[in-house]
Amino acid sequence: MRATIKDIAEQTGFSVTTISLILNDKGERFPDKTKEIVKDAVKKLGYRPNQIAVSLVKKETKTIGLIISDIRNIFFSNLAKGVEDECRKNGWNLILCNTNDHHKRDMEYLRVLADKGVDGILYAMASESDDEKANESIALIGSLKIPYIMIDRTVDGYPCSVVKTDHLKGGYLATKHLIDLGHRKIACVTGPQYLYDTINRLKGYKKALSEAGRHYDAELIIEGKYTIESGKEAVDILVDKDYTAIFAFNDMTAYGIYSQLKKYNLHIPEDVSLVGYDNIFISELLDVPITSINQPIYDIGIKAADMLIDKEKSSEVVEMIFEPELIIRKSTRRI
Repeated sequence: MRATIKDIAEQTGFSVTTISLILNDKGERFPDKTKEIVKDAVKKLGYRPNQIAVSLVKKETKTIGLIISDIRNIFFSNLAKGVEDECRKNGWNLILCNTNDHHKRDMEYLRVLADKGVDGILYAMASESDDEKANESIALIGSLKIPYIMIDRTVDGYPCSVVKTDHLKGGYLATKHLIDLGHRKIACVTGPQYLYDTINRLKGYKKALSEAGRHYDAELIIEGKYTIESGKEAVDILVDKDYTAIFAFNDMTAYGIYSQLKKYNLHIPEDVSLVGYDNIFISELLDVPITSINQPIYDIGIKAADMLIDKEKSSEVVEMIFEPELIIRKSTRRI
């Protein structure tokens, strides 16, 4: 049975009040010998404070809830590691919730985290959340009166803090790299069309084409789901199209493209140049390492957690934007 302060009092002969003051670092008036006896009893009995009771007194749990859409995606694994490391550094705890990209689970986990009394929520919304579902999620989280920070996405009409990458610039860098290598027919495999990152990466793609005086061909734009499977499906759709390069809007999609091109006896980069996005470590381990746009994913996790832990920062509406970087590898070539 779990030891209590009363057990320590019986063990030492001191009052419950004395024990409580010493354990809460408020026992300055007691002699060192008394403190030593109490600490020895704590160790002997294996006493640990009841965190629920502590949180009720202090009105905080020192706990952050992190909702991610797909833990199989290494982007979110790296994000979670950054959040966890920052929490541990500050003596905070983390509750991780994986929704498998289902809006319904987003809603369930928001309520669960509120019931757990978390001090803040980091929210990477499910990619299936169209505008209607996104509005429903943000309306709920706003009603919970818990500080929260969005990862990558905000919703019109709900001002909130967000930590994200400049995806317009990322899309521009990827496309300009291919244009500079001489490619004129550049296919895109995007994420869901209503997502912030998809919209802005596509804007970057169009900007690079426009600056180079290149024609935008809607036939070369394939809507994906940020999954390996949607990358494979996109190659099947593009099989009869005229293109020499593909810009995949995340590395998971790029891996699907990488795999499926082999089935059509198309080689990277001899037949098709390929650029991904996220710069997941697997991209440099493949037989043909993939050129990718680096997002500082781990740093995004650290910064988002830091903003919630800092009470003053968590009360402000802040937009923190990280810079993307083009990482060139062997999957792209000049034509």
